[in-house]
Amino acid sequence: MFIHCVHYVSQESHRNPTLTSKYNPYLKPTPKSSLSPHLSDNKYESRETLIFGRLPSRHSPLLTPEQTVNALHTKLKYKNILEEKELYTVHSAIFLEYEGSSFLEWQYPESCDINNKSSPNAVIWCESSGFQTVKPLVSVREEERHLYISDSFFSFAWYAVIPELRNASESDSQIVRIWIIDPDQAERTEIYNTALVPSIHSRYLTKQLLISGAYPVIESSSFSQTVQSYFTNQGFWEARLLGNPEYHNFCIVGQSVSFHGRCVVSSQHTFYMASPEKPYGDREVSLCLPTGSQLSLVWGVCTPYRALLLSEKGTFMTKNAFLTYEEVKVDPGDLHVPAEGYFTIFEAALLENALIFRIGDALFWRDNKDRILRMNPKKLLVHGVKGLNFRTQCVDYYPLQAFELASVLAWKDHELYIGGKSLDWQTNNSYMTKVLSLPKTATILTASFGSHPEALCALVMYTHNDDPVRLSLLTFYETEGIWRTSTFLSNLKEQDVLQGPFQMFFVGSALETLLVWNKDVMLYSFHNDSEWGYMQPTDSSSLSQAASGSHIHHVVMDHSWNMLIKMENNVLFFCKAGINKLLRLPTWTDSGSSMVLYLNQKNQIDMLILSDSGLHVQKYPLLMEIRSAMRGGVHGCPFIGFTHKMKRHVYYLDKGDRKELWAQIVYHEGKSIDVKLHMNNKHLLQIAARTHFESVRRVETINKEPHLRSVPNNSGLISQSSGIVSMELLPTQIGNACYLPKNQVSHLLVGCPPNRHIRVVKPQEIPCEMHTFEKYTIPGSVLRNPKKKDLLVHYDWKRIGCVLKMNYKDAFRPDIDLYDGDTFVRSVYANFIVWEKFGRKDYYFNATMRQVTCLHEAQTWKSMLADKKHPEEAWGPHNYRSCFVHTSKKQGNLDQPYEIMNRSSRNYLTFSQKDSATYVFIVKILDPDYSFCDLRAVFAVQTYGIKIKDQRLPMYVVLILTCIALIMLCLIFYKYVTVFRNMLRKKHL
Repeated sequence: MFIHCVHYVSQESHRNPTLTSKYNPYLKPTPKSSLSPHLSDNKYESRETLIFGRLPSRHSPLLTPEQTVNALHTKLKYKNILEEKELYTVHSAIFLEYEGSSFLEWQYPESCDINNKSSPNAVIWCESSGFQTVKPLVSVREEERHLYISDSFFSFAWYAVIPELRNASESDSQIVRIWIIDPDQAERTEIYNTALVPSIHSRYLTKQLLISGAYPVIESSSFSQTVQSYFTNQGFWEARLLGNPEYHNFCIVGQSVSFHGRCVVSSQHTFYMASPEKPYGDREVSLCLPTGSQLSLVWGVCTPYRALLLSEKGTFMTKNAFLTYEEVKVDPGDLHVPAEGYFTIFEAALLENALIFRIGDALFWRDNKDRILRMNPKKLLVHGVKGLNFRTQCVDYYPLQAFELASVLAWKDHELYIGGKSLDWQTNNSYMTKVLSLPKTATILTASFGSHPEALCALVMYTHNDDPVRLSLLTFYETEGIWRTSTFLSNLKEQDVLQGPFQMFFVGSALETLLVWNKDVMLYSFHNDSEWGYMQPTDSSSLSQAASGSHIHHVVMDHSWNMLIKMENNVLFFCKAGINKLLRLPTWTDSGSSMVLYLNQKNQIDMLILSDSGLHVQKYPLLMEIRSAMRGGVHGCPFIGFTHKMKRHVYYLDKGDRKELWAQIVYHEGKSIDVKLHMNNKHLLQIAARTHFESVRRVETINKEPHLRSVPNNSGLISQSSGIVSMELLPTQIGNACYLPKNQVSHLLVGCPPNRHIRVVKPQEIPCEMHTFEKYTIPGSVLRNPKKKDLLVHYDWKRIGCVLKMNYKDAFRPDIDLYDGDTFVRSVYANFIVWEKFGRKDYYFNATMRQVTCLHEAQTWKSMLADKKHPEEAWGPHNYRSCFVHTSKKQGNLDQPYEIMNRSSRNYLTFSQKDSATYVFIVKILDPDYSFCDLRAVFAVQTYGIKIKDQRLPMYVVLILTCIALIMLCLIFYKYVTVFRNMLRKKHL
């Protein structure tokens, strides 16, 4: 039966229809929680996203929402009104809930106040900052929580909504309304994210902060520019969003202005426009994991709001971060449906246009449009498949040009295959490509994508006759096509070799960092095996022992390197990536629940709990739970603060450019901490670092500024001096309690930046005209290869642009500027050459080689075109030789024209003195040390001022004289005839 979806808000909202607006596809999801404190103040009633529905066969009957909440033994939970970690502040409300029958009352510190300490659903306010211990008094042992209350003055919040307008066009769906709310004074509709206009209090608050200088700025990784907004007379700002109208994920930041000592905290906002799937028919069947399997989750790493949940009760897909979901079914097509009525799957991959499933030892494909399950040996592997894996890091921003990195891994016992991010079923091309083939003595145990975007790794077991079993990690870089053997696992003794099955998790890092585990033991390797060993829980020898004998389920890590290891009994262990000491977190979910961790698009951890009644989504306050578990423990941070300005995913470094990084670390005296720059491909860079040290009152500060330049290349081969360098700035010591910036790894493209080009400066004193003619003629005698016929040229105004109108006596030197897109970078002072596009040669250079002080004969177009090459390839940075460098060659003829120019030279172009002409020049940067880019541009010059001598003038003179002579002859003849007639008339008379 198809699973339906219900958004459960609160009982009050259902009783009062005025509190619930009509469905708006652009409204943000209501905050996800399973808390439902029934308080007298309806404003503080919690929100809950419960997705109910009857699941396929083998399931219990459908429960009501109230029965569902009671069916989950959640113990002690808490949250704030907006479920934002920044708003656990002094005087803000915190909701407490205890699920159980033995509750008596709440125990809390004197600095806090509670509305009803005898109620399992209560609200608490604390008047002092720091750790506040809260514990339910129950008959059974219950863990206490140490809630960290901040004294931050950031307690106001940005509110954003995309309204659904009548007769709205697609562009209207990009308009967002923004105002400021006080969570403790906001209306219910604002708390539940359904308000379309601000409340009276919010409008007043927004107006006061506007007067103080506050305004929202929208930032998003999907578009490079920030979006500005304008204030309306309705009491809110409006802004037009960029990007995909079906999904918006952006951050709103403001200014440090206050109202009554309180400021607005920056916040992230997400909107969806997910279209539902068409209803399934009677032919479609379900896809289920084997009975007894743990939940498995696959989500799009670049689109985390798209996810696939695999379970023994079915396979479910969401397009809006589990605000809603739908069961995935398939039309079996020509395939035989198993007797149990569903297909049993083991793994899945989420592509852009389809889903791939491993069923048995074969791969099957389900298209998103026709939903037919297919098996095709030309496209996918149809036998012997042992595993299927999907990429866990987004690589869309990785600056690899004209090369698509793999998104899917599949392996057999001795072979490894890769596949792309989409599959075209219509072509005959194979989707899978073999990248590794091993002998029969080597078996692939598992495979995964590596720490580096180009890397993929395979864990291989070698067995040969009576030799001991040996494990080895092989790493493959897609652009290189070469396999390398890692030193990781090579130091394990024979008795320490782990038993499978294995799983691997790679941390996104400049240097390879990974975890390898079986059911009970986890190994780590940090920064290319510079440190490796076993992950050790506090006060226990192994993870399984610390989790009461349970096994490892899966690993999740957020963008701040907070890593969670989930056990099958829902016990959670925490550590920072790069730390081998694990901290057990307080219990949040009952051990019998079927649960999996989900990292959503806001970099927040959600718990997906699947029961017979449906899927329950709970927000997990990770940072608060970490602080609570660490209070009074051995875990700490060796430094006070660490920050750097490496905020972007990608940087570009051209020849001659310099990239400056910066990092600062503050720590207590005597800690001996420093900042280290980790990177690969160091041979591409020249690195110089400047360090500033300061010590004040036993607090020490280090500011480190690495300066990066590209390495000069004397070989002339760009491939040897260009490439991608992955970088990360990290303290030499970290701890589980440390805060690390979100963006740890950046990629530096040493090469040609995208959209880099040159433009010829149009001098203001020279007119530049457009569309004054369509075509012109070049005399065949002035071409580099003379012809009898003239050359007719059709002028391309769109590509060449305007024509510089110059007097034929004027000399001209083109000045060049460097641009990235439409952004001016700098003026170009490097050497360059010019040539006429259509081959005319009636232009000249006013300086000779001797006048520019050449030491020997310079390169010229005549010498470079001796091999009859095309001008565009004949001369350039690859074969440029300066005439100002001593060589063994003879001096040669220095009275020839010097045909190389630059911005500061005395060398100019001169034009034909015989005829006014039109020239289309191509300018090209010649200096090999200036840029990795092929920098060239086109400009046109049209000369005027030459008085044309008409070659037909003598003919006109002869013609005129002839005409005059004829006229005179006619007059004479007329006169003669007249006289003769008069004489005859007189004679007759």
